Amino acid sequence: MNNLLAILLILSTISLSAQTIDYSVPEGYEELMSKKDYKFLVNESRSVIARSYEIASISKGVVQLKEGQAFSVANLHNLMLKCAPLSKRDWPAVIEDHFSRMVESIHQQEDLDPTNFAAIKDYLSIRVYPEAYVEQNGGADNMIVEKHLNGTWSVLMLDLPSVFKPMQKEHFDLWNKGTDEVFAIAQQNVNKQAFITASETVGDDKQQIEVHFIENEDYGASLALDLQTNTPEFVGEWGSVVAIPNKGIVDICKVFPDKPVDFVLFIQMMQPIVQQSYYQHPQPVSTDFFWYYHGKFTRILVVEENGSIQVISPQGLTELMSKGK
Repeated sequence: MNNLLAILLILSTISLSAQTIDYSVPEGYEELMSKKDYKFLVNESRSVIARSYEIASISKGVVQLKEGQAFSVANLHNLMLKCAPLSKRDWPAVIEDHFSRMVESIHQQEDLDPTNFAAIKDYLSIRVYPEAYVEQNGGADNMIVEKHLNGTWSVLMLDLPSVFKPMQKEHFDLWNKGTDEVFAIAQQNVNKQAFITASETVGDDKQQIEVHFIENEDYGASLALDLQTNTPEFVGEWGSVVAIPNKGIVDICKVFPDKPVDFVLFIQMMQPIVQQSYYQHPQPVSTDFFWYYHGKFTRILVVEENGSIQVISPQGLTELMSKGK
């Protein structure tokens, strides 16, 4: 009996040693989690995944499975963001739940035929991610993407009850549909989501402006891509200036001919709040401000110098101001 246990232990050791495990904290997450804590998270994740799947390697926050299984890659980045604020004793339960939900969604996806566009179109959605995040998770060349906001990618997603999953390019190619068409359908699905709006007057005795907000923890940023449809009341005659610091919140200032520079004060007042909302959220989008006009977003150049914030108006907005004088 002891010999059998010894043999099983040796076989287990051989199996584990065949895996390539890199415990280096993924780039950009070094301040979020120590190397010791990351190693703990990797080992816990490895233990849970290995119950059902064979792992080939773990590197840069990406778990690569051996070929021929239900899926090929699992990312640890979102899991790190979930665990970091919690007590470490709670991590095993969070990790267990995270991968259980992932497996459940994989089974749900197995019931869908991703090559059948008619069957899958109602599950299409959009997520907006920083460019760096997309590159860390397979790269834009391997996803279906559009560029709406500078510094980000809008990614075509499969929206399942417990997870968002990027659509695979190989399935998209079988649909014989254009990117514009499928993104339009995905945006229509996003626009069906309920969301909260609010407005607040801010400023001092000398100058006050009205700031508007859209909130939906999962779809806020995606709803903002079609601002004219979802909140036409938040779009001025000359458009709006918009900040989307994370996936759940959108900050808006309408632009009117009679108040053409309110947006400058809006940016000066909101920039520290936007940066805080970006850096403290598990799924950030952008620290930039954008001019939204006729369905298009143009990045606004903001320069901080000697403690002051200088705002440079986009060319199109400057031209409107010149004509309006």
